[in-house]
Order: sequence, then structure tokens, then C-alpha cells
Amino acid sequence: MRNASYWGLILAGSLVGFIWGANQVALSIYLVKIGLDAAQIGAVYGVSTAAMTAGSLLWGYLADIYDRRRLYYALSFASATFTALMATARPFVVAASYISASLLNRGVVYSAILGDYAKARGLSNEAFSLSSSLSSFFAALGSLSASITAAGIPGFQTLFLLESLAIAVSAALLSLSEPIAAVERGGLSLNLRTLRSYWLLKRLIPESLIGLGAGVIIPLFSLWFYIKFHVAMGSLAVFYAASDLTLALGAASAPLIARALRSRVDAIVVLQSLATALLASMPFVGSAEVALSLFVARTALMNMANPLLSALINDLVPQEERGRVFGLWNTLSSVPRAVGPAIGGYLMGSGMIDAPLFITAGLYAVAVALFKALLGQAESRLARG
Repeated sequence: MRNASYWGLILAGSLVGFIWGANQVALSIYLVKIGLDAAQIGAVYGVSTAAMTAGSLLWGYLADIYDRRRLYYALSFASATFTALMATARPFVVAASYISASLLNRGVVYSAILGDYAKARGLSNEAFSLSSSLSSFFAALGSLSASITAAGIPGFQTLFLLESLAIAVSAALLSLSEPIAAVERGGLSLNLRTLRSYWLLKRLIPESLIGLGAGVIIPLFSLWFYIKFHVAMGSLAVFYAASDLTLALGAASAPLIARALRSRVDAIVVLQSLATALLASMPFVGSAEVALSLFVARTALMNMANPLLSALINDLVPQEERGRVFGLWNTLSSVPRAVGPAIGGYLMGSGMIDAPLFITAGLYAVAVALFKALLGQAESRLARG
């Protein structure tokens, strides 16, 4: 059951972590070095998130109509090309390429492919947690690879070429995995009420608050450490790598936590509540080392919940709606996430560098409470079939 095909499929999606890990350390600082200010960086992140949202919605719908694997290959080729163009170090080309690569978001297509495979074999918890864990491991490699940017612009250029290569390898690995049975295709209906999973989408509304909060600070966290504590790039790379490795271990253990609490929903609530408390405490510490340690723990706890929620959604959604539901779920988070970086960038540029953390912590707290209220009974519905 867990053969070479299974591992090829898991690794295909996990490699995206390398790009995330490298960019979370290097991208905002790269944009500064090629001439953008904090507000402009926030705007670039905002537009790219909006593009990613539009792409997720479009590709999610198309994944329920066309061959999911061929769609993934086409998006991968185009995304690898635009990522390589980010090595030009020309502000307009870099910004346009980053936004274009974001539009070509392959994540929802991969989630649908993995979901088909995992649901058919009763492996949703394991498959999504393992994919998340290995993605975090590759993110650690990406964070450490960002240390090559100490060489200046040539180091950044090398990093983006490595990211482009990771995308190409991801597509190659997917081609080696075993296809699942053909999906029953339907027409492209824009009426959400016709979806059998409409009841679930309504209960995922709190994800919009999570997305807004994440957008306000997450893309700018490296800039926050850089401004507040004057942390060097090398130190940031090490702590981001530690964060990703901690998350890799945490994501792998997430199913065990859900099993101990006898509920994926309760596990998500506990993990995200602890993460929110740590985030709210970060502005009050006076040491870069302590703040970075809190960041490592916060990142692990908050993101350990993601594979559990992905697995829950995957088990609740019929195969023929999987692409659309994953796309719509991503949209719920990504639309407000697109607004967040502009807010965070403006506040930091105005000297209020801690304000984004407080705003995000408040939004997270409300979202966690709503999530428990709206999805508390979802697992009993699954048990009833």
C-alpha cells in the first residue's frame, strides 16, 4: 500500500516546501535590495496573494473537469519558468514573475490528486500529515539554502534557479506515481449551492480570519526580525530552518494528538490556541533569541493543525467535488490574506512594527472560537456516513 508510487506522490507535493522555506527568509530582503520599500513589498505580497487566490479557484474548478495530472504538469512548467525569471534582479520583472508564479498555484490540484489516492485507501490523516511533515523538512532545507544570499545578488539568483528546479522535479515525481481511478466529471457550475459539500464550506468561514491574520504578518516576519532586532540573514536562516524542522516533527505527530483527544477538531483548536498565545507574547520580549524561539514554537503549533483539517475536509468531500472544495477553501483564506500584507507593510513602514502581531493574534483567537462552534459536530456527521 505504501509503495514507491505512494512515496513519489508524497514527495511531489512536499518539494514545494523548499520554495516556501527559501522565500520566507530571503524574498522580502531580496525585494529591499533591488529597490523596493516596505509598503511596496507589502503591495507585491498582497497582489501575489490575490493572484494565488484567483488561481486556486480557477484550477480547483478545472481539476474537477479535466485530467488533474495533465493540469498539474502544465502549471508546473509555467511556474518553473516564471520562478527562474525572478533571478533577473529587475524590480518589475521580479514582481511580475512572482505574481505570475502565484497565479499558477498548483496546490489545490495536488491536494485533489493526493486526496483521491488517500481517501481510496483510508489514509487521509497519514497522507496529509506526512506530506506536510516532509514539506516542512524541505522548507528547512530551503531556509538553510537562503544562506547563500550572503554572497549578495548572485546568491539570490542562484536560490531562485534552485526553486525552479524543485518545481520541475516535483512534476517528474508525480509522473512516476500510480494514477487513481477516473473521476466522474461534471459540468462547470458556478452555483455553490449545487455542491453536496456546500454545508461544509459555510462552516469554514473562520478560515477567512486566519487568512487575514496570516497575511498581516507572516510574509513580513523576516523583515520584523530584521527591523526590531537587526538579526543577520545567517541567523534568520538558521532559526527558520529550526522552525521548519520542528514543524516537520510536529506534523508527523499530529494524527497521534488527534487520536489522543479522539477528535481532529479538538486537536486543531488546542494547537491553534497555544500558537495564538505565543504570537501575542512575542512583542513583549526584549531578546532576539527568545523571540525567535517563540517564533519556532508558534509556527510548529499553528501549522500542525493544517494537515488535520485537510484530512477532515478530504474525508467529508466526494471525489468529484474535491478540486472545487479545496479551491474554494483556499479562496476563503486567500482573499483576506491578499489584503493583509499591505496592512502589515503600512504599519511597519509607519514605525508600528509590533502592531501586525497584535492584530494577527486577535484575529486568530476569534477564528479558533468560531471554528470550534461551527465544526464541532463535523466528525459525528462523518461517522454517520
